[in-house]
Amino acid sequence: MTARVLVVDDVDANVKLLEARLSAEYLEVRTARSGREALEICANERVDVVLLDVMMPGMDGFEVCRQLKSPRTQHIPVIMVTALDHPSDRVRGLEAGADDFLTKPVDDIALVKRVRNLARLKMLTDEMLMRSSTEEQMGLAGDWLTPLDQVVRRGRILVIEDQESAFERIEEALQGEFELTHETDPARALLRLPNEEFDLMIVSLDLKHADGLRLCSQVRSIDRSRRLPLLVLAEPGDDTRLLRGLDMGVNDYILRPIDANELLARARTQVKRKRYVDHLRVRLEHSERDGHSRSAHRTA
Repeated sequence: MTARVLVVDDVDANVKLLEARLSAEYLEVRTARSGREALEICANERVDVVLLDVMMPGMDGFEVCRQLKSPRTQHIPVIMVTALDHPSDRVRGLEAGADDFLTKPVDDIALVKRVRNLARLKMLTDEMLMRSSTEEQMGLAGDWLTPLDQVVRRGRILVIEDQESAFERIEEALQGEFELTHETDPARALLRLPNEEFDLMIVSLDLKHADGLRLCSQVRSIDRSRRLPLLVLAEPGDDTRLLRGLDMGVNDYILRPIDANELLARARTQVKRKRYVDHLRVRLEHSERDGHSRSAHRTA
């Protein structure tokens, strides 16, 4: 999938490094050396994802993000690049409207995965906005825009984690916004999937008595959960299993120790994407039925 990424950083070496990494993945890259230049580009050109450094002279990344979340450009996803020794930046980033975070030095796997996840979300958002505009022009009553404001509210998340302290950290990060269901046994979790509706499944790769990757594979083999977003929890340095998971269809990951704000941002992105896809599918089914009905009426 081709997407247009705007890299915003006042340090030339950082810009060139990120540009090279993204271009190697066949992503189109646009660059800006200041916040004001970035805002001008977003206002006048197509941008699918903004990769935004926090520390810049003049207008910092937080202020740029706040201005990007104004009505004209609010649907452009923003990834904020933060320093490892400033975890409070994530809190400020969420308050400014950031969609995700990357920590310096930027990991190649994380960079590509975060950008592609948000580029897909932007594509879905554009599709919904386009269909909403089309319905309005045709004089049809549409409710496309409502989910854009409230699509994440009370999403259901199934968490498979057998370390109680780890689940408590997940619960602390997500319970105010999502409805959580906790399972320690993967077999019981699988039994829930055909009968219950979930928006996201979070799976630990370090289960004591089960293989988290095998569970992810089994989830992908069940028709009802084939498109259910999967987010895995992994240990730093466990790149081999992490890459195998991404190859089999895992949507995203987060490394331990879990950062609450980072987890919240990732969960929001995956739930929003799932809700958008579901909403598009339902609306397309309604449009097809309406089209058949109008066709039959004209024939009669």
